[in-house]
Amino acid sequence: MSRDFPDNLAARMIQALILSIIISPWLPPVVLLIIALLTPFFVKRPWPIRGFPEGIFIGFLLLSAISWCFNPSWIYGIPVGLIPMAVFLAYYLLAVWIKRGLDWSWYEIQRLYLLFWVAGLYIAVVVLLQGIGWISQEASWWGRLLGYSAIYQNDLTRSVGTSTNSNLAAALLICLALISTYAFSVLKKRWQKVAALAAFFLFCVAIWMTGSRGAWVGLTVGLLVQVWMTGNRRRTVLLFAFLVLLGYVIYTNQTLIPREETLFATITVRIFVWQNAFRIFQDHWLLGVLPLHFSQVFAELTGKHIYHAHNIFLGVATEFGVVGLVLFLLMIGLTVYRARKWRKMAIRLEEKRLSGMMLSLIFAFLGHGMYDYTIIAPQVGSLFFLSVILIHWQYERRCRMPAPSPRVTEDQRKSSAS
Repeated sequence: MSRDFPDNLAARMIQALILSIIISPWLPPVVLLIIALLTPFFVKRPWPIRGFPEGIFIGFLLLSAISWCFNPSWIYGIPVGLIPMAVFLAYYLLAVWIKRGLDWSWYEIQRLYLLFWVAGLYIAVVVLLQGIGWISQEASWWGRLLGYSAIYQNDLTRSVGTSTNSNLAAALLICLALISTYAFSVLKKRWQKVAALAAFFLFCVAIWMTGSRGAWVGLTVGLLVQVWMTGNRRRTVLLFAFLVLLGYVIYTNQTLIPREETLFATITVRIFVWQNAFRIFQDHWLLGVLPLHFSQVFAELTGKHIYHAHNIFLGVATEFGVVGLVLFLLMIGLTVYRARKWRKMAIRLEEKRLSGMMLSLIFAFLGHGMYDYTIIAPQVGSLFFLSVILIHWQYERRCRMPAPSPRVTEDQRKSSAS
């Protein structure tokens, strides 16, 4: 890091990124752009290109360029390939910024996620007020700016929060609910535990008001991973049985979820999208068709405009081909491995639970992704890839450095003493 690097700038930018995810769907790309522009001026060390997840981001960047060369397409006069290249370059520079610019222990990461959790109450309040009609979802300039106005969604009975889309709002609410369970397990005072439990149920009510059925699958998967990471197999099995039963009741009973479509109608649409997305994958199986160009190919094939495959794995396969799918699965597999190793090397319970919570967010997105493809949106994708980067970073600090002695702040000393 450069000697001229301003104090706390690296930390402030990461805090700005996590808060931007809460405030508006348009702010995360802006913050990522600022970090990307600042990184070359302040990060002077050699930048890794073969590490993880940096190597994965570089791989997707190169894959996007190669794929566009073999299958060129444009949107509004802009080469489609430039857009995913810019996105993965931004995520790569975010990883460099974090690994080369921050000197955080697990405690600072815990505070970052608790900051996101507390600020996330804003999303829940907006969702509830939209549900009772106090905040309009009709199109307006300020509604679009704050994410209140629904985009690409005709069912206004489903709250969209600050994401312009109910499924994106549900994805963020899943993460907030999972952080609530983490807060309940690590906070010490009784009032803090009561507040964490109340927040969990508040976020669940907000998920219900988004009308997302797939969100309950994501929440179920996230809770299972969180319990699995504690190492208690019996508790994991019991929770799995309970959540599967509860999820089945919620998912199949239309009256429990506020939305106009029946379950059968929703599944019919999804199957139509999946079948035709798989046809696109068969035609472009090696390198894919890239994001945004997918909708153009889908429209040529079916005459209907669908912007993504509504399944995270099928979406990656159709947009980036087999090569991209292998890169994505490699990233997920290594993230699981490193999160487990980090947990085993951690000393304090709070740090062990932190690794489990962060991994549960990733798997919640994957579980929700069985029915949707939310990480393609910058607001959700920023949180997904930020969690991936932080897990790999903490693994390297804890498990690779010869003498990992993270800086202990005065606040951490007080927490330990209590």
